[in-house]
Amino acid sequence: MNKLINIRLIIIPLMFAVVFTSCKKDQSNTPAQKLPAFNNNNFSSSIGNIVEIDVSLGDSVYYWSKSGTVSSGTFTNSTAYRAPVAYSLPTGKTPNDVVAIAIASNNYCYYWYSNGTVSVGYTNNATAHSAPVSFTCAPGETPTTILAISIAKTSNNVYTWYKDGTATVGTATNLASIRSAYTYTPASGKLISDIVGIGIAGSNDHTWAWYNDGTTKTVSSGYTNILDMYSGTTSASF
Repeated sequence: MNKLINIRLIIIPLMFAVVFTSCKKDQSNTPAQKLPAFNNNNFSSSIGNIVEIDVSLGDSVYYWSKSGTVSSGTFTNSTAYRAPVAYSLPTGKTPNDVVAIAIASNNYCYYWYSNGTVSVGYTNNATAHSAPVSFTCAPGETPTTILAISIAKTSNNVYTWYKDGTATVGTATNLASIRSAYTYTPASGKLISDIVGIGIAGSNDHTWAWYNDGTTKTVSSGYTNILDMYSGTTSASF
């Protein structure tokens, strides 16, 4: 099972402060080795209709679409629990402005945007708790190089995966404040550019990754740095 950094989130009125102690979630000390930059249009997120996928504390999986709807289901079925309903964003924002969405242990939902801001709300309302405030990425990264973000429910650490094959750990407003960049790998036979969502399960901290290569849609589970450590890809509907 993943080993989590022992960090506790202290939610203040702005819901963005963290105090922490030590350690790590994945089982690797591999230094970050960035891959060549990808053109955003080469990513499967530009092929399919998914903005982000994440997992709640109770392991319900939420799927946000570019058409402005969100559904909930299982790891392999996007509508098993709830058919798509509309979600709202801050004034002036569209789904194309969203770079990542993640659910905390209290079921508050964090939305990160391409202009470098993050808001807090529900799965269907991006600003129910907080209007957008600024956030910072890892050195050398920008909001548009973010591939996915998820929040570990046992610690509320924020894990960010970038399109260059690196990941960091931090807070909602400082994505690399806890751990600097380390390397991650997708499931065997898959490319980083196939990934359309990554989420950390609430029940056991397994990291799930969803893929769309333009032909098949699949999901794997593993660590934050080895995305198929627990199971290789299996068919998924989303």
